[in-house]
Amino acid sequence: MFEVLDDRSLLEVSGSDSFKFLQNLITNDLASSDYLYSYMLTNQGKYLFDFFVFKISDEKFLIDINKNQLSLFTTKLVMYKLRSNVVFIDLSDTHKVVYSKNIIDFPSLISRQDPRFSGLGTRSIIVKNGFKTTKENLYLDDKYNFAIIDGYTDLIYEKSIPIEYGAEELHAISYTKGCYIGQELISRTKYLGVVRKKIFHLYSDQELSHLSKNDEIIVDNVNIGIICSSYKNKAIALIREERYSQLENKEINIGGSLAKLSVAAFRAK
Repeated sequence: MFEVLDDRSLLEVSGSDSFKFLQNLITNDLASSDYLYSYMLTNQGKYLFDFFVFKISDEKFLIDINKNQLSLFTTKLVMYKLRSNVVFIDLSDTHKVVYSKNIIDFPSLISRQDPRFSGLGTRSIIVKNGFKTTKENLYLDDKYNFAIIDGYTDLIYEKSIPIEYGAEELHAISYTKGCYIGQELISRTKYLGVVRKKIFHLYSDQELSHLSKNDEIIVDNVNIGIICSSYKNKAIALIREERYSQLENKEINIGGSLAKLSVAAFRAK
């Protein structure tokens, strides 16, 4: 089974300075793996973009990013380029990203298991040639079963702090690589131990797909968190950790509507 992820775009970053250029911008360490998940942040450590990086060589990388972010992301890269020997090429018209739960039986440029969580499937880059999805929403089913955060879907641009949204658990941050944009706030938050909000998984016997990003979760007239996104009868939420137990079997107000969770909220592992 596989799904062509039509909401993804591919950007090639190449040139003799490409490793150093990317390494100074992103939250993860390019030296640690040939395939990783990472963020790009504001100077204040707030979310801008999230993406996967495939290392082809020290002078060529492929970036898998939400298609709605590609243009702005490329503009930001150009802004930081200055005199660096780096070239950006949009490969979206010629290549596609495929998500699969088993080994795909057609040629791929590169295939790796999603680095964020062991229960996720494989992401592959293929040459665009008419392959059709064999199972719709294959990725969404896994995303909401495992409470996997996707920045564009779940975070708020220039406002969210990724470390609160489980960026460390999703293996998106290196604390040893050295400086990058926004690193100071992320490191300070980590080492002061002030992360009090966590990502939790919400189940209900009612439909939750009408909920929207940033909808408030109210229990006993107290705001205990917000919705990140929802799908069918599941939702991903950012909740103050000491309050999540209040959700079990209570009628709560989410985004102005009432819902009762039939299964306890829990943090994705």
